[in-house]
Amino acid sequence: MVKVKTSILTLIFLAALLVLLAATPWGGEEKGLKSFEPREGARAPESGIGEIGVEIFTLYLVPFEVLSLVLLAALIGAIHVARKELPR
Repeated sequence: MVKVKTSILTLIFLAALLVLLAATPWGGEEKGLKSFEPREGARAPESGIGEIGVEIFTLYLVPFEVLSLVLLAALIGAIHVARKELPR
């Protein structure tokens, strides 16, 4: 009985997803394609994302890699602590 309910619920969600995908205007039909380029005379926003990426992978590369190893060790430790011992 549970499998039947689960199957029905899954089909309802799938149908809703397909209806929403079909009803979504993806932008190609409305007034031509939209451009993300700034209008003439408008200033492009300065985000600084590129500068952050350059800093992380040049100046802070070693601390970045050390932090990744520390996080990996913490993840492995958490898995080890959470794992249950099986009786022999």
